[in-house]
Amino acid sequence: MTNSRNKGAAFEREIANLLNEELELTIPLKRILEQTREKFLPDLILGRWHLECKRYGQGNEPIENWWNQVLDSIKERELPALIYKFNNRPIKVRVPLYSVNPSLDKDNSNTCDLLWKDFVYLIKTLYQEDIRSHKS
Repeated sequence: MTNSRNKGAAFEREIANLLNEELELTIPLKRILEQTREKFLPDLILGRWHLECKRYGQGNEPIENWWNQVLDSIKERELPALIYKFNNRPIKVRVPLYSVNPSLDKDNSNTCDLLWKDFVYLIKTLYQEDIRSHKS
């Protein structure tokens, strides 16, 4: 039996390492260790992005509470992202639809799920300021 806390921490480290490499971050992205003690902290923060990472065995759709958890961690100008992976499935990322198209209504609760490479492309293309703010 796998310890779910260790499995979750390993996935958070994996995502941090992927982002460090793919976004060429000079200051490495690291897990927020206080998240285990404080309820409303995400697993990772990149600029305004609050990232919640979930690794689960069986399934193909994230649990609604996972999305609510990342929503609870954000404040007014911050952006939520739920990064999730099920066994034998690719890494996916749920984001608000307005983050893909900034002209959409920010008060709308619609979301979309992206493949990992598409999320990285989104960050590199539309959210350079978040990469720069993390580097400084």
